[in-house]
Amino acid sequence: MRLLLPSSPETLARDRFSLTDTETDDPIPFWAILTEILTPLAQSTDQLIDALDSIACVAVALEMPILFPDGYLEPLNGEKPSLSLTPRQIACLVVHQFLCTLPKLPWVPVNEEENSQDLHIWFSGEQPHPKAVSAHLSALFVFFERIPLTEVPSNPVSLALCAATETPRPNPALLFKPISITDLETPSVRPSLLGLPAGACVISANSHIGFGRTASQEEMHVGCTPQSLPAKLFTPPLKDGEVMVLRGCEAVVELAGYSRNTELAAILPAGKNDWSRRTMLELTKACTAFASYHDAPYETIVTGHWGCGAFGGNKEIKSMIQWCAARMAGIELTFLCDKNDPFASKFRDFTSQILRQRRTVHDVLHGMGPKDEGRLDAFRQVLRILL
Repeated sequence: MRLLLPSSPETLARDRFSLTDTETDDPIPFWAILTEILTPLAQSTDQLIDALDSIACVAVALEMPILFPDGYLEPLNGEKPSLSLTPRQIACLVVHQFLCTLPKLPWVPVNEEENSQDLHIWFSGEQPHPKAVSAHLSALFVFFERIPLTEVPSNPVSLALCAATETPRPNPALLFKPISITDLETPSVRPSLLGLPAGACVISANSHIGFGRTASQEEMHVGCTPQSLPAKLFTPPLKDGEVMVLRGCEAVVELAGYSRNTELAAILPAGKNDWSRRTMLELTKACTAFASYHDAPYETIVTGHWGCGAFGGNKEIKSMIQWCAARMAGIELTFLCDKNDPFASKFRDFTSQILRQRRTVHDVLHGMGPKDEGRLDAFRQVLRILL
């Protein structure tokens, strides 16, 4: 059981409007037709402006044969319970869900609408919860605006199908621990309530997981996090004792209220993807400088606090990036510090712990995050995540 993608040679359609150069009444590969539809030549200034507004979405949609060379998706199961996708792959699938170019899910009855693989259920003018659907669409369009033209190094999105091995049986002597009860002025879906970074948000889901047209807990969380939309494409109906775990998805809007009172509360600032782009930019600059003399590589690099305003002027973040860059360039690093500045001892302690625990450059780079930018304890935050 697999889901054929529109880029698969096995996905056929008739070219009823003669969009391609193929002269036949027989079905032809659908991808050739879709490519012609998505890449028309601009005939006017208005058409050119429209094309510029949608160029990133079109580009990532047309990358499907490269991003998914097999031409199909395999659902997760007991033999293959987990999967990792790049943000670019996720964006490609989300755009195709929006374009409604994906075939029906093989495990959903043909005449069933509510468990759709695509987003056409949000396009009708008549909705059971109009404010909720409007918020879901707002999140989707914000996500589209933030799709970069090319791949940006960033953390993957992972999906894992987890199953209970047995029915839990409580120890008769097991006592309770205190529970934390938080009072909210208004029910809300916002990052501070998602258990991040070391916890998780557990959502009560239907057996057919994913998005919908109302504002259940599941639909609110999925709706404000477009990167989670493709999870439906990989998840057959959950069995008793099964859960789907998503990691790496980034919310783009905040929803407030519940059920029929749900509405868009805020558009969240770009976080992880923009953070990754800026981190890689600084890392690339440092690596290039540290390894710039190819004929006779430097034996050591002497540096100190960078005076640029990147990352809010956070010295701890920029020093970690410099240390990572020096190691990647194969250069020893000497970092000059003011002996009266507490930073020196903090940096010395941080590097000692990283070396003692044999952590990698990759570990440190991925231990940093946007939440550290305005903090004065980025060292402590990274160590807490890694150690």
